Amino acid sequence: MEKKRMNKKLIKNLLLIIIPLLVIAAIFFNLENAGIITDKEPIIKSDLINTTLIIDYGDEEIDRYNLTIKNATVYSVLINAREEFGIDFKAKYNKQYQSHYVYSINSYKEENNKFWQYYINGEYGKVGADLQIVSNNDIIEWKLQKPKI
Repeated sequence: MEKKRMNKKLIKNLLLIIIPLLVIAAIFFNLENAGIITDKEPIIKSDLINTTLIIDYGDEEIDRYNLTIKNATVYSVLINAREEFGIDFKAKYNKQYQSHYVYSINSYKEENNKFWQYYINGEYGKVGADLQIVSNNDIIEWKLQKPKI
């Protein structure tokens, strides 16, 4: 009888540990699938590079920033600009394209069929922002505009 009571107590204690862990895991994976939590930052080996970031809000307001960074993608330039200059942006990880989708910069959200699109040295971005590698002296422009494609 004593052994049976100990087994029940052991099972109860295990459940008290396992159930919260399962709930936490479910929340984490749900957030990851929604693109809110992600570890999909590409690892790129590069030297320090200089780059210019231009943000064109589509209403004749333009911001310009010069950055020196390492491991540069168009997306990581935004991350560095947030850390260095306080730029605010919102992005969501798109699992299908394995890339982040930027939908708001400095409180300018997509609306009226205008979307945030990036250009690198004047050329329209053809891959996701975190897949596009940036080289020394590249100029990155984010424009809030109607789709080019």
